[in-house]
Amino acid sequence: MKTVAEALHTILASIAAVDSERIHLGQARSRVLASDVCARRDVPPFRNSAMDGFALRHADLEADRATTLRVVATIGAGAAPDIRLDPGTAVAIMTGAIVPDDADTVVKVEDCRRDGESVVILTAPACGENIRQPGEDVRCGDVALAAPRELRAADIGLAASLGHAVLPVYRRPVVAILATGDELVELGEPLAPGQIANSNAYTLAAAVEEAGGVPRLLGIVGDTLAATRAAFTDALGADMVISTGGVSMGCFDVVREALTALGVEERFWKVAQKPGKPLSFGIHARVPVFGLPGNPVSSLVCFYLYVRPALRVMGGHPQPHLPVVRARLETAVRTAPTVTEFVRVSLQVRDGRWLARTTGSQGSGVLRSMSLCDGLAIATPGSGVLAAGTEIDVIRLAGPSVAQAPF
Repeated sequence: MKTVAEALHTILASIAAVDSERIHLGQARSRVLASDVCARRDVPPFRNSAMDGFALRHADLEADRATTLRVVATIGAGAAPDIRLDPGTAVAIMTGAIVPDDADTVVKVEDCRRDGESVVILTAPACGENIRQPGEDVRCGDVALAAPRELRAADIGLAASLGHAVLPVYRRPVVAILATGDELVELGEPLAPGQIANSNAYTLAAAVEEAGGVPRLLGIVGDTLAATRAAFTDALGADMVISTGGVSMGCFDVVREALTALGVEERFWKVAQKPGKPLSFGIHARVPVFGLPGNPVSSLVCFYLYVRPALRVMGGHPQPHLPVVRARLETAVRTAPTVTEFVRVSLQVRDGRWLARTTGSQGSGVLRSMSLCDGLAIATPGSGVLAAGTEIDVIRLAGPSVAQAPF
């Protein structure tokens, strides 16, 4: 049986990024850049005004008193006028407009008073004030966006300013999802005695989307070897396969047998953790195959700990892991004696410190405890009873991802 850290290391050592594709800039937010984006032009491409005001020669200004200059033109953004500034003259100029060659300073409109065909400069700025120079932001040929990078709104705008209509990004990995078990019933169908709704598949589909993948729901698979083999044969055409249920030691747990028959190389089975001990992981022709437990909490906890970082690595993300914070327990917690236990907690910040409180029952079938939780407190083996006030590491289920693994 592997430790939590060993299981994560084994998984990530087996994962490779998918190939890239080129997509329109409008669909690129939150995608991961696959190669560097270089500037095709200077940004800004010409000298322009940073303010609404008046462009002039700084030498015409009086340092200790107001200066009156004749206004010879008005330049709006987008215009390309051929204007010469003689001594003692100025032009009214709008933000973003081209600054005439003879002008070396822009005085913002708040520091001026318009007087008919003239302008009175009330406050003399420094020479060169309020003028943006060509290439001040990015110079032609510079690497403007370095790969790999998860693209944000500002990155999209920068790429647009450089004239890139399409960007090279990693493809979103396609994840096949199988829910195994004769007890499962599809949504909308009535439940007979002993049956439950197929919630795991939809939970995992949503989690896959959150992690940047494309879920492919393959329905419910009955607890027979033939049905399980057929379902996995179809699923192995995806970039990743996730199944739930059928990986424990019951008479109807046939997933591992079916995977072996299909040539999946099992890298490990079982992790010393609670919940989620009967986790299996294997590889089939570079396709990672996760056999998650059937209990809904166990399944989702294993997803966050192992599948999510693997999926993000496949998608090219440079920061695949959930962040960890140090929090103080507000309630006492009894933990498992020999394995790492992940305790569902809600989090809040008070007086600059993170505080954690359990979300109630920690049973592996209590999915509401996951709905209420903000993080997974890491109770190492031998922790015993953790008293209120104990400081503990908590994996946040939201927040910016990080490069460092939580264990």
